[in-house]
Amino acid sequence: METGNTQILKPHDEDRIPFILTLLIACLSAVLLLGQMTEPARGAEAGPSDLVKKGRQVFTTAGGVGCAACHGAYAEGDLGIGPYNRGVEEQKIRDALVSVEAMSFLREEMNEAKIKGIAAYYTWLGELQLVKTLAKRGRFIPDRLQIYPGTKVQLVIKNASSFPRKFGGGNMNIGTVKVAGRESLDMVWRAPAKEGSYTLECLDCRIKGQKLTLEISKSAKPHRGVKPAAIAVAAKTPAQPPARRNPEAVQKGRELFRTAGEVGCDACHGNYAEGDVGIGPYNRGFSEKKIRLALDKVEVMKFLKKELSDGQVKQVAEYYGWLGEHKLIKTVAVKGRFFPNIIRVHPGTPVQLVISNQDREPHAYTSRTMGIPPISAGGRERGDAIWTAPAGEGEFVLRCANCGDQFHKLTIEVSKEAEKFRPR
Repeated sequence: METGNTQILKPHDEDRIPFILTLLIACLSAVLLLGQMTEPARGAEAGPSDLVKKGRQVFTTAGGVGCAACHGAYAEGDLGIGPYNRGVEEQKIRDALVSVEAMSFLREEMNEAKIKGIAAYYTWLGELQLVKTLAKRGRFIPDRLQIYPGTKVQLVIKNASSFPRKFGGGNMNIGTVKVAGRESLDMVWRAPAKEGSYTLECLDCRIKGQKLTLEISKSAKPHRGVKPAAIAVAAKTPAQPPARRNPEAVQKGRELFRTAGEVGCDACHGNYAEGDVGIGPYNRGFSEKKIRLALDKVEVMKFLKKELSDGQVKQVAEYYGWLGEHKLIKTVAVKGRFFPNIIRVHPGTPVQLVISNQDREPHAYTSRTMGIPPISAGGRERGDAIWTAPAGEGEFVLRCANCGDQFHKLTIEVSKEAEKFRPR
């Protein structure tokens, strides 16, 4: 048998070479042949270096909280608290430890080795194009992703089920992977140099036959890394004065936002329509016209057009309009400690305050001065409350009512120096 210049000898050639030597040469030839066949484009990439692995560990554990608590699980800034950090260099990390107040508790812990590890991890992340999909009942959202040929991809699969699920099959040559319930798994895969389609499917989901398609095409935007400063800038446009809302329609719209099509709009657009999942855009304040246009034009949303009646579309629009009238502010809570622990708002601002409880135990967060009911958040869940900042300046404090350490607090500073909120 010949493959290129590699020849595998057969055992019956004993008149020329002893059988054992022939067998050894054949094995060596097979190894060389496999080496020639193993294309980075057709399978999962080799793992990161030890320094990158150490940096990733620090990223998830630093200060008992991890950088991920503010910057997102993949340093993509998806939580709406810390910025996009993929590709950030070492000096910027050092500068942030000195200048960012919310990171001051990390200064003593972050020694030279940890800083260099984090920097190596961020650099490694910057080389990868982050693509995400959510799997729910076997359906992928989105179910088609376009990637430029030869791109190194960090593919994230989020399992929306409470049960572990297996993913594999198709022609990506990554084997079978298992994702725990309500968890995410990421893998590094290099797109092939040639155009084509590659697929992945859930092997044990309720709905069969659904696939995630990675379309390798030169029409896709090449990955060149993203400058964090560019990510932090959001377009701001003047908005019309808030309209009066129907409370019943808003509540029904919120329910539809979470359940429509057995998937919910939040699967792509985030729990509060803020676009923090990395799939769908920011939708707070979206008009009914824009929603209907998206149902007609956005491929992954077309199945919802049959699910939603005309009246239900109006209810979702009412909810989006209501969201657009409130400034969204978020904090992460870990064992009574808040990140960030100081938030500034302009007097008179209508606020939707979201607390993400990172503990496994449910907690209640209360304030004696804000005049709001306790905010309840289950283990690893979120809770939210609506509050309107007073017309005068001042400080308002909120604490965890049933955490082990009740010394820590969230302070909301109402100040005229804070940026004015413009409803969308």
